[in-house]
Amino acid sequence: MTSKSYLTPIALLGTLALFATPAIADGAVANDLVGTSWRLVELNGSPTDDAISSTLVISADNVGGNGGCNSFGGDLKLTPTSIDIHQIVSTMMACDGLSQEQAYFAALEAADGYSIVDGDLVLSGPGASSLARLSPAE
Repeated sequence: MTSKSYLTPIALLGTLALFATPAIADGAVANDLVGTSWRLVELNGSPTDDAISSTLVISADNVGGNGGCNSFGGDLKLTPTSIDIHQIVSTMMACDGLSQEQAYFAALEAADGYSIVDGDLVLSGPGASSLARLSPAE
């Protein structure tokens, strides 16, 4: 065998390793959330203020959006059964919706589970309590 025939399987394995991302390994449900955008409609069991637009955009390994006053971003670890949003950073402008925004950021960081209920994304915390409900962004 020539050295070329040894390189082909090794090159193939290396190429496959490049495409084996955590999102793929974690399952189809998690993959369905990647690339989606949401609008906050309920926080800690109460409807949110319609005048304050809080959003969430989910990427493969991070989140972003607007809390209502400030743009934000954070790290994301997503599996078919859990969500971990951490290290949220945001701009620091003040506005009338700041208290809702701060509660929203706290809910994002406290979330450890999620589900899709009637088309909405529901983030849950310890004990499966509902922290936030988000509808698809239009």
